[in-house]
Amino acid sequence: MDRTRVLITGATGYIGRRLKDKLLHYPELQVRIFVRNVLKVQEKARQQVEIVEGDTFDKEKLAQALENIDVAFYLIHSMGAEGDFSDLDRKSAENFRDACIAAGVRKIIYLGGLGVKDTASEHLLSRIETGEVLSARQDRIVTIWIRAGVIIGAGSKSFEILRNLTQKLPVMVTPRWVTTRTQPIAVDDVLAYLTASIWLETEENIIVDIGADTTSFRDMMLSAARVMGLRRFVFPLPVLTPRLSSYWLIFFTPVPYKIAAALVEGLKSETVQQNDNAARYFPEINPLSFEDSVRRAIKEIEDEQVISRWCDSSGGDTCDIINQDDPSSAIIRDRRVV
Repeated sequence: MDRTRVLITGATGYIGRRLKDKLLHYPELQVRIFVRNVLKVQEKARQQVEIVEGDTFDKEKLAQALENIDVAFYLIHSMGAEGDFSDLDRKSAENFRDACIAAGVRKIIYLGGLGVKDTASEHLLSRIETGEVLSARQDRIVTIWIRAGVIIGAGSKSFEILRNLTQKLPVMVTPRWVTTRTQPIAVDDVLAYLTASIWLETEENIIVDIGADTTSFRDMMLSAARVMGLRRFVFPLPVLTPRLSSYWLIFFTPVPYKIAAALVEGLKSETVQQNDNAARYFPEINPLSFEDSVRRAIKEIEDEQVISRWCDSSGGDTCDIINQDDPSSAIIRDRRVV
């Protein structure tokens, strides 16, 4: 049987690690991963996939990773990076797209964020530009651009912030951005769309906006509290600045200041669907409701079956790699300001 050869970049990150595990259940797929640090790949996974160590700025290693690949996942972004992250994102995407064309890859699948340029934060704008770069050579390679908002799953940045705030604060005096509209989505649904994209036949680029029902961050906190059997009160306060909001997050959640600041900046912008392509191209996928997404994430934590965490691919001491095979270590319970 001829197998479809798939490359996953960002395979030690939150989505990449889960996607790798999911794709290994398909015998018709041959999976290769491209990672910066092979030590962050679990021992069991090293026996199941091909591994190329390198990054998108090493063109020789990139060419090696893409050799004989049919479909390539691009799951890389530079949130938390030093220097001009937008320039890094742009150059990385250009290198990857051009290397895919040179290697004869049929399709790029990219996971970006919901939002529009006019109101996007710097980081979201960079992710939008990354999608545009990857999609810029439709004459040579097709790109399927999946766009998601808040991803709900055990170990995700958004869920860990939500869970920590809801559990620790009976009364929350919050910034105005808690009323911003968004469309959260369960991490399992994100994986479903990414996986289904492998077999989606198209001769042109497609942007697929995904998400469950529209809600707000305030309503998400109150809904999460109900799922956890807690009674909570949320009072938006207009005078909290983005800087104060960032400190507010790090005092009660495990997210470092640099990432918290980027998240708060992004939360000021609406992240809602701009097209109906999810239903058009993937009618078989019915996203979980927000409350069901929370229930599933909590069960994963309680069962100590957390596959990945938001900081797995980060450097420094934000996450370590010592206990990477221990599911109970996948949720960070302390806080650091870096």
